[in-house]
Amino acid sequence: MEEAMVATPGGRVTRALDRAEVIYLRVLRAAILIVATVLLVLAAIGAATALYKIAQSPNSVVEQASTVAADELAGSANSASAVSTTVEVPRNSPAQRRFYDDFAKRYHGLYRAKFERFQRPDDKKPTVGEFDDLTIDTAGRLRAIADGELSFDTDRADLETYLTTLASAADLAETQKTLEAYRRARKARVASRVERVRYESRRGWDSLSTTCPAWYESPIGCAVTRQVPIPYNATVYTMRYPDGVQSPSQVIKAYQDRYFSLLAERRASNAAEADAKRESILIGKAEGRATLLQVGVVLGGFLLLMFFFLLIAIERHQRRLAREPAPSSH
Repeated sequence: MEEAMVATPGGRVTRALDRAEVIYLRVLRAAILIVATVLLVLAAIGAATALYKIAQSPNSVVEQASTVAADELAGSANSASAVSTTVEVPRNSPAQRRFYDDFAKRYHGLYRAKFERFQRPDDKKPTVGEFDDLTIDTAGRLRAIADGELSFDTDRADLETYLTTLASAADLAETQKTLEAYRRARKARVASRVERVRYESRRGWDSLSTTCPAWYESPIGCAVTRQVPIPYNATVYTMRYPDGVQSPSQVIKAYQDRYFSLLAERRASNAAEADAKRESILIGKAEGRATLLQVGVVLGGFLLLMFFFLLIAIERHQRRLAREPAPSSH
């Protein structure tokens, strides 16, 4: 009776500890499963991201084509003057010379068809050669191609596209308005103030001069006459068109300058954007490799957790076997 009473409290304590241990093992098992699942998901996402970055190639980035629309040329006319110089044209292939000669004629033909009718009666009509010097400057382009500063294929494509764009720009209402304003404009007498200089004779004394008699007597030197500059303002009258009025040749030169200026800007911008994308891909590839190393660490942690999970499972199995009655032997 006493042994039962003594054993009963100890048995209750043992059973309580067993239950607590079972609960603890269940919680630990669930926590390990949750953490292991999170690690596995993170490893999968990290591996997929890393492999995607590593698979990217900088060579896959294609620079965006640069274009200029016709309506971007209208309203860009600024004063332009032709500069004609005599230069020695370097050697170029006959095909290159033929293209520029043909293009100058077609360009001049477009000018005559779309712009020349807005000239004033006293305006000189440019010949093909004069128009070439004003606009595309064939001699300069051939020289740049011979020196390796310009690609003939690229320039040929650009000029052909420009001619098509200019033909569309010439028909825009804004272009027509600008050209019509020149044809109807009248020169007005405009006064302007300019600063000029006149010279006056002034008497003075030169202590270093020895050209007069008795120059050595006090005061030493001679009296001289000097030309002294006297600045003054003068009013000058000129006959000119109102501000903002451009001739057809000035308009077409301004359109050409704006076209190639915008084209160069956009090519530089697109090239910079493409380089930035290539650089981003290279950085991504490096980050992808580093991420794969991190994924390896995460997978190692996952395997370690699985090892502990296996130990808990073995422990639970052993406890289950311990609770089962031993088979009776006959």
